[in-house]
Amino acid sequence: MYHYSLILFLLFQSLVMYGQQPQLRHYSLSDGLPSNTVYSVYQDSKGFMWFCTSWGISRFDGHHFETITSNHGLPDNETFQAWEDSWQRLWVSTYNGSPTYIYNGKVYSVHNDNLCRLMEKKKIGFYDIAPRWDLYSDRHKKYVIGKKSISNPKDSTAQSSHMHFSDQGSDYYISLKKIIKKNYPGSTTVYTFKEKAVRPSFYLNGHLYVRYINFIYDIVFKEGKPVIKKIKMPGNILDITIGKNGKIWCCTISGILEYDQDGTADQSLHYVAMKGIVSYSCFIDKQNNSWYATNEGVYMQPANKTLVYTTDDGLTDNNVLTVKYLQGDKLLAGYSNSKVMIREKNRFKPLYTLGNGQWNRLKYFLPIDDDTFFAGTDRGLFKCSLAGNENTKLLEFSQKSASIKNDIVLLSQSSTEMESHLIYDLRKGTFSRLPKLSNSIAAPATAIDAKGIYWLGTIQGLFYYNAALKKFIQDPSLGKNRITSLNFLKGRLVISTQSDGVFIRDGQRIIKLNKNNDLISNICEKAYVDEKERLWINTDKGLSRINFDDDMHPSIYHFSAADGVPSHMINNITFGEGKAFLATSKGIIVIDQDQVSKNQPYKVYFLKASFKDSTVYYPQKISLNYNQNNAQINYTAISYLDEKDIKYKYLLSGAENDTVITEESTLNLGALKPGNYLLNVWASGKNNSWNKTPAVLAIVVKPPFWEELWFMGGMFLLLPVFIIIIYRHRINIIRKKEAEKTERKKMIAELEMQALRAQINPHFIFNVLNAIQNYYGKEDELNANYCMAAFSDLIRKTLTHSKEHWNTIDKEMSMLKTYIELEQMRFKNHFNYEIFVEPGLEQIKIPTMLLQTYTENSISHGLRYLKTGGILRISCSRNTDSIICIVEDNGVGFEKAREFDSRPDDYKSMGLKITAGRISAINELYGTSISTEITHKKSINPDLQGTIVRITIKNTPFL
Repeated sequence: MYHYSLILFLLFQSLVMYGQQPQLRHYSLSDGLPSNTVYSVYQDSKGFMWFCTSWGISRFDGHHFETITSNHGLPDNETFQAWEDSWQRLWVSTYNGSPTYIYNGKVYSVHNDNLCRLMEKKKIGFYDIAPRWDLYSDRHKKYVIGKKSISNPKDSTAQSSHMHFSDQGSDYYISLKKIIKKNYPGSTTVYTFKEKAVRPSFYLNGHLYVRYINFIYDIVFKEGKPVIKKIKMPGNILDITIGKNGKIWCCTISGILEYDQDGTADQSLHYVAMKGIVSYSCFIDKQNNSWYATNEGVYMQPANKTLVYTTDDGLTDNNVLTVKYLQGDKLLAGYSNSKVMIREKNRFKPLYTLGNGQWNRLKYFLPIDDDTFFAGTDRGLFKCSLAGNENTKLLEFSQKSASIKNDIVLLSQSSTEMESHLIYDLRKGTFSRLPKLSNSIAAPATAIDAKGIYWLGTIQGLFYYNAALKKFIQDPSLGKNRITSLNFLKGRLVISTQSDGVFIRDGQRIIKLNKNNDLISNICEKAYVDEKERLWINTDKGLSRINFDDDMHPSIYHFSAADGVPSHMINNITFGEGKAFLATSKGIIVIDQDQVSKNQPYKVYFLKASFKDSTVYYPQKISLNYNQNNAQINYTAISYLDEKDIKYKYLLSGAENDTVITEESTLNLGALKPGNYLLNVWASGKNNSWNKTPAVLAIVVKPPFWEELWFMGGMFLLLPVFIIIIYRHRINIIRKKEAEKTERKKMIAELEMQALRAQINPHFIFNVLNAIQNYYGKEDELNANYCMAAFSDLIRKTLTHSKEHWNTIDKEMSMLKTYIELEQMRFKNHFNYEIFVEPGLEQIKIPTMLLQTYTENSISHGLRYLKTGGILRISCSRNTDSIICIVEDNGVGFEKAREFDSRPDDYKSMGLKITAGRISAINELYGTSISTEITHKKSINPDLQGTIVRITIKNTPFL
């Protein structure tokens, strides 16, 4: 009794007149509760429900459970009661009694809180700070708890271990077994209980309630003397409270019973809830919903007036396939096994089993008169008497739909004998066949309008019967939509479709209802018309009721879980008594046709913000470092009626400023730039009633330190120093590079001089001079003069070109030609030569004397050993961004030449070594990429001899 902070007293409308039971929602382990043993229920100031269980305490927002156990800091997992103080701390009573409270998602105990340590030191427990006995005030608190301290209340009776109360100007208190009146001074015992010890519950409106095991004492004082009623309960009493109807509700081990304090002691007690279930306590929340804590979890009875017929009311099974209200307050219920039940005196009883009781679905009921109805099933059409003593099978085939107008019944069935659509004349009792449709299929929907025109709704569109042509004609306005039902609203034909919403034929005008004009879904299972000419549409997303004004402008109300209406398990609907009867898999749900739930704005709360291994509970503002800019935000809208019908809308101001609508209650914010943001979150139910004031979370993303003002200011002050340092460093680098460049030039010059010296080979000079002398000795003055002129020209060109690092290909080829011709004369024309330069490359520059060494090697080490048939080819060509120079010969090759050479095997050509050094220096100095590749022809083809030297010049500044 100590956990109640608020009870609302409202007159409760009696359920006896219908006999149906209130809808109950059940939450257990499978829904997220930590245990099915729930001792008590409490609602905090924010509206969250808290369930004290045998395995921790669980917070519930109507959608999700958040459980707190010893793993989170509770001193014990078995929790009994909860109570919130004025500082919004939720104190929890646990099995070991250690002071504990929960604040902003964190558990505080003697291990981490000074206030809890102080309470344990003074031996102050949960029941010393929470209200005792009195449900409606803090009168019986032994201690008043502050933000950081505890004090004794001014009321001296609060320190008493007994319950004190006042009645008719006199003060009383209850000891273990006595009621004692205070006389000031002294006291008088006014009543002694026979039991050894009783437990006072509360005093209210002149009644004192005391309990003992399975008895409740109702005590009223008349002229100072107690008048006692002792009532026996069928089981041990676990708790006593006030029900919504103002009566006393006793929670017992066998359920919750109601006691009328205005009745007699021998009154007949009846169960108001949880019959046969151990019920520890009950609680009424701020929305007037009732919560029952039991050993099978938590049950919640919504505050709405939705009732339900179940097997407790005589139904053979809760999964009802079809219902039909008949005149005289009769209600028919049909099942998938062809059973028919009828309601009498608010209870159902069997009426018929059509067929053999096997799979034979009841498709529809069609009233014929006050005593007769048609029942369409999978196995035929039956004519049935309401008296339950007669039914006749009229047709053998599976029935689809039927409509009646005056004495004519339009029937649709599945038939193999081309009798899919029939007319039954009630006066004559005869059938007549209608023409078949072009698609030869049965129609799941039928209708007869005021003019007697027959309408058929099929899976391929809408058809009407033309009596003059004696055939069905397709209505082109609906195309080939799959039609699920036909009905009439204010004389207008209503067509529901499987995927395109609802169409209404209003003369030549077609009124279309779909998601574009606020229909909850385009998938319509069926449409119905109630007693007030309102349209009810059952969709895959729920049930909607539509009012139309005189101009057929719709006004839509979407039923939600708050109305007690399931979202997507309605099989059939019928109307009567101002009620709507919904056949569902959980029984027949009964709601008022005019029902409108009170759409209270939802209060949205931020539950937690998680980022970089950190979590903040109930955040109002979070501050993130620049490298923590990915955050997950959890929020919720508290509602214990709408369940999954809640939508959220959020806006992150300071970012994209786009409003996003979602059904998710988790938002992931990624890669937020440094700055200030405001996250606004709204919530709404099924009818889009958004709360006006959003929940707001301030988010600050700090910039990196180098973007902070202090850092930028310091850098501004240090900037001149940095500039000077950088300037000096740059000057040193430039000087160093210039020195390196000068050194490279010296090295190249030295290499070029070495190359020059290598080119002017003493052996070559000696041999040329001997050849000239030989020509003169033979008096061959012509060849001697030519050889002398060519030799002098070669020496001159070599000396001239060696001064430059680069030379044109044209000049390089001219110098090579002179050199080769001298070698030809010297070796008596043992070889020929070819020089090819791709047109356009003549003036392109390449490194000076780059090909000289390779040409000399081809002659000296390859061609000289051939007697005849030698050939030397030199070419220059372009390949995209590079120049390719090739020196190719068919001489004996390096390996063979070494056999003729008298020099040691480890001898290395100085010319090639010097050329490689020149190439490396030029690459570094000019940024070029010069590479050489020497290939022995025998490695390509063993039958060939000779050598190929391929020189590739890339990134040349002259190309």
